[in-house]
Amino acid sequence: MEKVVDMTTRRDAVSIEYSASAHGAERSAYQALYTQLIEGGYCLIENLLDAELLARLKQTSDDLLDAQSQDQHQAQRSTGSMVSVFDDPLFAELVSYSRALDVLYRLGFVCPRWSSGYVISKPPQSPALFWHQDWWGWNDASSYTPIPQQLFLMYYLVDTTPENGCLRLLRGSHLKRHPMHDIVPDAHTDELRRMVDPDHPAYQSIAEEVDVPVKAGDLVIGDSRILHSAHANKSGQRRTVITLWYHPYYNILPEGLQAGIGRMRERTGWPEESWERVEAAGLLAEYRGDVEATAWNRIPGQELK
Repeated sequence: MEKVVDMTTRRDAVSIEYSASAHGAERSAYQALYTQLIEGGYCLIENLLDAELLARLKQTSDDLLDAQSQDQHQAQRSTGSMVSVFDDPLFAELVSYSRALDVLYRLGFVCPRWSSGYVISKPPQSPALFWHQDWWGWNDASSYTPIPQQLFLMYYLVDTTPENGCLRLLRGSHLKRHPMHDIVPDAHTDELRRMVDPDHPAYQSIAEEVDVPVKAGDLVIGDSRILHSAHANKSGQRRTVITLWYHPYYNILPEGLQAGIGRMRERTGWPEESWERVEAAGLLAEYRGDVEATAWNRIPGQELK
């Protein structure tokens, strides 16, 4: 029996519960989600992961996190962890997960490509994540348009609240400059990851921030350019999310960006059958041209106004 489309509002954010149906009401709902994603920078799909896959992802993620050393924990004190999805072939199933690809298709992203991902887990009693954005192609003029060059798909494996480190973001900051852009022009520094200065503004709450609490199995889709962070985890349990990066319009991106994305990863880590799974889904971002890749630059220019 199909689920009825459930449109709800979570702190002024429209969300939809995933269903395999494609009725008129649901099509209209996805149009609203697309508008929110393009204008606000994110949207929420509830109950996307099926229970069996969620359980396997939790177990695999916990095993990988348990194997980390103390030095690795200290290197990512603010982030919590940055475990590559290439460390276990199960994540290839998630990359090519049919429900997620169905959602992307219904949002209008009919030919996405995938590039990388991480298990990001905040341990119990761990500090806030610094404010940052994830896009690196700011040298290309297309980065200053409404069309997203890269999306993050965040799969939460536990329920989240501000108490245990839920996502927080600055709506619209993927298109409009915010003072935080100048406070942390490139937030991905060793000092911020290690939280050398706990009083740094990069960790602090901002009046206009929006909390995005979720349930285990929910999916948050966001424009990689949006400024986001996470609250401190004040609970006694891990707060784990798996973040994957997709490129919804890879085929029409400037060739320099295609080159930078398509040359990022070699086929390493996973067994060949895992790569074949991703390739069969049409998700590999592989560039074979001879154009020079756009230079890596995480700092947006003044064009972001």
